[in-house]
Amino acid sequence: MARSDIKVASLLAFTLVFAASASLWAQVNPVPIKQKGAGSLIEERGDVNGDGKPDVWNYYVEAPADGKSGEVKRHLAKKEADLDFNGTKDIIRMYDADGVLTQEEADLDFDGHIDQRNYYTDGTIREKRFYKNRTNNVFIWKFYKDGKLTQLHRDDDGDGKVDYCELWFAGEKLNKRGWDKDGDGECDYWETAD
Repeated sequence: MARSDIKVASLLAFTLVFAASASLWAQVNPVPIKQKGAGSLIEERGDVNGDGKPDVWNYYVEAPADGKSGEVKRHLAKKEADLDFNGTKDIIRMYDADGVLTQEEADLDFDGHIDQRNYYTDGTIREKRFYKNRTNNVFIWKFYKDGKLTQLHRDDDGDGKVDYCELWFAGEKLNKRGWDKDGDGECDYWETAD
């Protein structure tokens, strides 16, 4: 199966697991896993495929709602999913105190290593980092403004520095291509894209 086919299958499985998981939380009781100061961290596990093992994990932070009434406010802090049901978490999503997505990590080829990290501001994509297979070395960075691609940087030789750049207009049209000619990690030679 081609890498692009694996990514599509992974994202489809991710969507199905996360959508199905909401109705399956009753199968496993919430477990307090950390008590600290004014709040506590609660883990809920869901068994999506019915094999008796958790496939989806939700982590909630609980804290006093206003400090006086005794009410407790709960918000989702992190969600994890095992998409191929092998016991390894393939997708991890992190949320802020308002429940807005801030970061996402994905093992798209199910080899146990993170292939992509996405960073969000106010729930909107800001940056994507793609990692060389089975390493922590970023080889592609994509930057976004208002959810639209503005720049792409690529490390072609694995030294951790940018070798190639693209500037995009409104995420729809490639405007310029650039190359780092002097090895300093910044593109200094540019051509207009046609």
